[in-house]
Amino acid sequence: MKDQMTIFSIVMTSALLILWGVVCWRMIAPLRTRLWVKLLLACGLLAALILYYISRMFVREGLPVEVNTSLRWVGYLSLGFISLTIPFLFVKEFIQAGCRFGAAKNKPVDGARRAFLHNAGNAAVMAAVLPTMAFSVREAFQKPEVKKNLLRIAGLPHDLEGVTIAQVSDLHIGSILDRAWLQKMMAQVKELQPDIFVVTGDAIDGKVSRVGKELDSLQSFTPPLGKFFVTGNHEFYSGVDGWVEQMRSLGFSVLNNQHQLIQKGEGRLLVAGVWDYHGDRFGEKYVSNPFEAKEGAPEHDVSILLAHQPKSIYEANKAHFDIQLSGHTHGGQYFPWTYAIHLFQPYVKGLHNVGKSQLYVNTGTGFWGPPMRLTVPPEITLHTLTAS
Repeated sequence: MKDQMTIFSIVMTSALLILWGVVCWRMIAPLRTRLWVKLLLACGLLAALILYYISRMFVREGLPVEVNTSLRWVGYLSLGFISLTIPFLFVKEFIQAGCRFGAAKNKPVDGARRAFLHNAGNAAVMAAVLPTMAFSVREAFQKPEVKKNLLRIAGLPHDLEGVTIAQVSDLHIGSILDRAWLQKMMAQVKELQPDIFVVTGDAIDGKVSRVGKELDSLQSFTPPLGKFFVTGNHEFYSGVDGWVEQMRSLGFSVLNNQHQLIQKGEGRLLVAGVWDYHGDRFGEKYVSNPFEAKEGAPEHDVSILLAHQPKSIYEANKAHFDIQLSGHTHGGQYFPWTYAIHLFQPYVKGLHNVGKSQLYVNTGTGFWGPPMRLTVPPEITLHTLTAS
């Protein structure tokens, strides 16, 4: 797995350097200003991207010296700036190429006018990118939206009618979001007064030694029917065994290919959970297996699988789980990833019927990477069991 992570880092670094080069070539170099100003802009953007990598190292590995929060903001926003600028720049280049092609059939445009139009187009790109970034940052830090979802179950026992489950996912505490944000989020969860509270992975970014203390407010609430946690890919990046124990110390039942029966009157609700979908990359004992999670389960009326990645739904359906609750996708988080995410995930957000199972994908309560969301607000889901 270490080799795979290294390959991923090399590919991502190479891609970012190429994108930085494109911005320098098509936006900075054509500017009608002094050379030292162009070099300053190019080097400043490169330094910000390097700062993003230093921030990532601090978040994931824990550097000896802490990276100031303001510097982390600069690093993460530089990634957001690049990822927003490139698609806008592509559209602008496409339009201008079409205009040049049309003009060539009539009267060629002289060099000075072409340079003016090029820079004017770049100014339009910036006029689109910067406000979009501002709106995205604002949306990322807005109060999480409570989305209410009905889980309709045929033959649901009367004693399970109206049972509520509060789901949060992808908190990513430790990069920019901290304990103060988490306390406010938990206050919202408490106000909902759910019967069950679940965290479907990626609670953190960073090792227990650095981030563990930031999660104390998670133990401030214990719902009547229990609270449950399953690992996401970021727990694996940050020392999964340590995080399993840490979440248990905060009062969570951590379900690693395991289940727990909840009895409410005559109603029996089976809550199961699996390791992250790609846990096997870290060792055979971390294989995600919905069948194992249900193995030996007592008689029950409804079964719910907690699985970080929506892709687990195919095996969950084969294992006859009635419901799967997932996260991971962030709903794409912000443009253009709100569209690109569909290339990698079969289910991105909301409720879906897959075979005889129901899948709900929470779009994330926090965020990862750039502190940005656009058209995908942070979410707390309140599920309610009801008879169909």
